[in-house]
Amino acid sequence: MDDLIAQITEKTGVTADKAKEMIGVTTEWMKDKLPESLADQVSAALSGAGEMASSAVDKSKDAAGSAAGVATGAAATATETAEGLCDKAKDTVTGFTSSKDE
Repeated sequence: MDDLIAQITEKTGVTADKAKEMIGVTTEWMKDKLPESLADQVSAALSGAGEMASSAVDKSKDAAGSAAGVATGAAATATETAEGLCDKAKDTVTGFTSSKDE
């Protein structure tokens, strides 16, 4: 397994942790696509890859949660800004029409 991680990091320039994630995700994908007997052989050859896949999934979920939090915060800020602009425009229009009436 360490040889495979080393080859991936060398050829792609990614970190060892990222290479482990890649191996884990690939192994899970192969388990879904290959016949069970062959998938078991691949899993045995890449022992520990299932744990790596779980780790990769967990990290992806964490990243998605963080991104959702940032997006929610940005949306709230945009809403507050839009509401403030609407209030300001309303006040300006009201002031403008009131001064014309006088």
